[in-house]
Amino acid sequence: MEWDITLNIHYTIPAELWEKLWPSIKKLNANGITYSVEPGGLQLYGELPQDQWNSLIEEFCRSASEILGFPVGDACGDFPCVPFK
Repeated sequence: MEWDITLNIHYTIPAELWEKLWPSIKKLNANGITYSVEPGGLQLYGELPQDQWNSLIEEFCRSASEILGFPVGDACGDFPCVPFK
């Protein structure tokens, strides 16, 4: 099944934070999830079983939240995507 999500990671986060996120993004990519950095947030796409998708996205959001210092989640839901300050 195909899945996609836009996370509230705005493209304006500093380069050093993108570098810290890179290992987690590479792990998603190694599991068949592609990404795109858009004005509305970090978009993730994949075609995999729902349980695998959910597990990978939850793990990524937890890790990204720790790195970025704010809750990371669905930008179309309860996690607005705002420019980094």
